[in-house]
Amino acid sequence: MIIGTTRRFFGVAALCLTVAVSACGSRGQQSQNVEETPHGYVEGAEELAEAQPAIAYAARGAQRLRLLDLSTGSEKEIGLSAGAERLTEDGRFVYVHGGGRTLEIVDAGVWTVDHADHVHYYRAPSRSVGALSLDAPVRTVAGFGGHTTVGTADGKVTVLDRRELEAGKVTELATIDSNSSTPLAVPYAEQLLVAMGDDPQRPADRIVAMDAKGQPTGAFEAPCAAPRGWAVLRGGAVIACEDSLVRVKQEGDKLTAKVLPSPRMPVSPDGFGYRPRSNEAAVADRAGIWSVNAAKATLRYVPATGRDLVAAASPADGSTVLALDAAGKLISYDLGTGRVVAEKPLRAAGLTLDADRAYLADPESRVIHEIDYRDGLRTARTLKVAERPDLTVEVGR
Repeated sequence: MIIGTTRRFFGVAALCLTVAVSACGSRGQQSQNVEETPHGYVEGAEELAEAQPAIAYAARGAQRLRLLDLSTGSEKEIGLSAGAERLTEDGRFVYVHGGGRTLEIVDAGVWTVDHADHVHYYRAPSRSVGALSLDAPVRTVAGFGGHTTVGTADGKVTVLDRRELEAGKVTELATIDSNSSTPLAVPYAEQLLVAMGDDPQRPADRIVAMDAKGQPTGAFEAPCAAPRGWAVLRGGAVIACEDSLVRVKQEGDKLTAKVLPSPRMPVSPDGFGYRPRSNEAAVADRAGIWSVNAAKATLRYVPATGRDLVAAASPADGSTVLALDAAGKLISYDLGTGRVVAEKPLRAAGLTLDADRAYLADPESRVIHEIDYRDGLRTARTLKVAERPDLTVEVGR
């Protein structure tokens, strides 16, 4: 059931599709006997003219994941092998943490491929790809490009072939021993940005570029005390450290790293919030928000006096940042002055953004709030869902 106005899809996507055909879809001269594969073709998937976003959600402990189609309001249910305790996503795959050593991978069947000058949108059948049983509790999951990494409490990082996940197969490529208690490896530019240390009992102290087999590439090595959150943005990958952020950027065929000292310490260990295909991301602690711009390699801190923040996300407009407080109130702050631009009481838990809207779940009322963050935090829709949305992520965005 959908209450409110219909989600607005703009003509940009259709324009992008037109650009795609002209910009990189030229077929040239074909021989009479060879049929060339169209640009953007993905076997088993339907290419569409606009994004196909969905909210993947679960009641805590439930052995089912639900996918709420944001364009139609319809829901699909996917059975799980274990009860869901936490969800993470990489745009297409939902990683269901079953507690302890179990991780189930669900293909949401909706995704976006970004070519910088144009974008492709796809839909395919949703399904569970399979479950992993690790040797130690799962701590981190990172998926991007050709790889997915799973870090466990024993300091090991398992590297999966993400393109094989797209084909419905779980294929392990390598296991990396980070020699630290921070098991993190961020896939970026077909390499892995791995948190490494010298003492298995202590957090990592540096980020090292490695290949998918866990061999150092020599691209860079950057200091990073106790690595924590990460984000892959258009202007590069960012990894939060205790007292700084490391921005890694691909320049030609090389990777370069730059350390951005933090104006406040320690940096929050929570995850970054950001909208897809942007350069800005944000993370909050109880007292304020860090906002990073990967393209400009800048980092600033916005105090939130008198608030108890639990999450933050950047709309990537260069002037504001969004935060959620412990009472479930959504707040928009001015990045330059720190003043409150707008706020909205929602009794919400969790915050995610796409290119047009923010989504916040109210588990008690079994609703998802769709907020137009460009229009004074106006409620665009209230979407009723079948179960408690205790755990939510957005895919296909």
